[in-house]
Amino acid sequence: MQQSELNQLMQDAAADAVSYAKEEHQQTLDGNIDSLTAVDNVLSQLHAREKTKHHSAEMLFTLSNILGAYIGELFIAHVGGHWQHNQQDETAPFVFVQFQDKEFPFASVCYHKITRDDSISLHGYVKQAMANAMQ
Repeated sequence: MQQSELNQLMQDAAADAVSYAKEEHQQTLDGNIDSLTAVDNVLSQLHAREKTKHHSAEMLFTLSNILGAYIGELFIAHVGGHWQHNQQDETAPFVFVQFQDKEFPFASVCYHKITRDDSISLHGYVKQAMANAMQ
């Protein structure tokens, strides 16, 4: 996949996250850092649902990736970096934001919050990632 194709794919996925959050959770994702609180709200609602009725693997993958794309696009807009597609393990490829020598797997953090640990704050994680990126 070419870098321009990956960038477009992630921008489209981020736009899907904006629509999904608004339509399904009545949360506004507007590209501001403070909108990460809304992402946390969406993920907390998904975590609560996951505890009572498991999402399909495909649904978890999709939701984690579109919300991770939104967070990544926000990070790139405010800090910099670019998307990378890791295909070393063909059975488990993943996308992350690369900034200098640091990697930020936002979709993985979303997945972990939905499936395991609702105490994770994406807002806090991204603020820490931004601070780490500037070191």
